[in-house]
Amino acid sequence: MTDALPQQPVGGALERSADGRRWSLTLERELAHPVEDVWAALTEAERVARWAPFLPGRDLDAPGEVALPVPGEKGPGPRGEVTTLDPPRLLALTWDQDGLRFALTPTDTGTRLELTHTFAEQEEPSSFAAGWHLCLAALAGTLYGLQVPRVVGESARAHGWEQLRDQYEDLFTAG
Repeated sequence: MTDALPQQPVGGALERSADGRRWSLTLERELAHPVEDVWAALTEAERVARWAPFLPGRDLDAPGEVALPVPGEKGPGPRGEVTTLDPPRLLALTWDQDGLRFALTPTDTGTRLELTHTFAEQEEPSSFAAGWHLCLAALAGTLYGLQVPRVVGESARAHGWEQLRDQYEDLFTAG
């Protein structure tokens, strides 16, 4: 049996690049865990596989190429590259054509995690936000030691992905 995902508020920011060709989605989470624990969950392949939308082919603790296939998809899947590391504060990588940046800041109660996903598809922001919302909830659950379900593909739909997508769509069109 698995534990339920921790509930998190809907919130985030969406910005268009100066040249208008790329978008950046930013989600922030307050995690009641030390930076070092969150860093391990972001970089150790076995731990990343519990919450992320991809299964890294190696730990993400060194620069260079890495396979980042999506569970359930056929073929080798997207490639990635760890481009920036500043342990335990900053991890940046590419995932196919997209950029992912995880910034960690210590707080009095744990860690502030800021995820920025940079992408080109204009129609995807609320879909990406809903997916990352669920993934970050799974990350929080794993940090608490819960046996959380994978929330990729159809499993994401079973955990409220469509409702979250609609809520993020409302948030991004209101702003």
